[in-house]
Amino acid sequence: MKIQKTTIPVVERLNNGEPIIQRVPSHPWENKVTFNPACAFVSDQSELAYIIERLPFDDTTKKILHSQPGLCFLLYRAQGLSTPQHDYTCSSIGLAVLSPTLTLLARYSEPVILPDKDYDNLGVEDARITKIDNQYVMFYTAYSTGVPENVIRIAIATTTDFVHWEKHGLLRGDINTVQNKNALLFDRKIGGKYVMFHRPMQGEHAMTTHWGESDNILGEWKSRGLVMKSMPNPMFVDTWVGGGAPPLWIEQEKFLLIYHIGNRNTAGEREYYLGIAIVDFSSKEIIVKRNEPLLRPTIPAEKIADKDLGVGNVLFICGAYFYNSDLYFPYAGADSVVLGGRILKSELQKYYSS
Repeated sequence: MKIQKTTIPVVERLNNGEPIIQRVPSHPWENKVTFNPACAFVSDQSELAYIIERLPFDDTTKKILHSQPGLCFLLYRAQGLSTPQHDYTCSSIGLAVLSPTLTLLARYSEPVILPDKDYDNLGVEDARITKIDNQYVMFYTAYSTGVPENVIRIAIATTTDFVHWEKHGLLRGDINTVQNKNALLFDRKIGGKYVMFHRPMQGEHAMTTHWGESDNILGEWKSRGLVMKSMPNPMFVDTWVGGGAPPLWIEQEKFLLIYHIGNRNTAGEREYYLGIAIVDFSSKEIIVKRNEPLLRPTIPAEKIADKDLGVGNVLFICGAYFYNSDLYFPYAGADSVVLGGRILKSELQKYYSS
């Protein structure tokens, strides 16, 4: 079956294209770049009450949070400068709380996840969050020292309140037998198994999106091979594709997927943009509709990077959610700041039906 190519939904840049999260000069761990944000949207009022009471904010801030119909919990990657005492270029994860429409309401001054294990001692990177039963599961890229080269693998952590995280180590199974990243966990079982997308950087079909499955999230994962490869792009000499936000359920075994595409031109310059697809596990092909680019870097916050740690012309997404049937997604611009995007319900309906 040939993948359908249809009209691409229109994306609205929120906050007039200005960052919703950016560096804080007085915080050593995030005084350079804040980017690649995971997110989880919570609207159940009893669950919100539980979470808000455990957040590290004052009573006035908590009252504001209680007044919202729902909250977006943003877990963003942050880096700072290296100092004689500590190398803050090793990524950690910060926490911000936003309104359903991605207006910043509160932000914690300390990181909630640190690169403090042997398997992630060079960085906790590019988290993605999925709710499974009564907890939130984070897959993240664990960057660590290794011989003969440093190692990039997929690790897992869980929480019920977004502040207190339990690390469970590296994913088990053949998922981590090669350098690997961009892990996305589906929020429900498919065929009785948990399912993930991931992007091996080595081996057969490297730098393409693969899928894997397991009977137990903390158990053995088995890679099932290629699910989505890059489309040729005459503008570039090299193109690759990887996961973005954890897929969002639409109906039956169909999910909406927003992913990223990396490109390199003859001068070695890179450009990352976003794509959109429909995943359908009732189809043999799994990816049944796909369009790119959904969004390319065109505004200053997407094109101009921090001079030390950023990369210009880069869009990257690690989370998305539905609110009032519109799609909201925080995303990174130029590996330096966090921005916000929205696709209206009417645009999504046209995409689904085309």
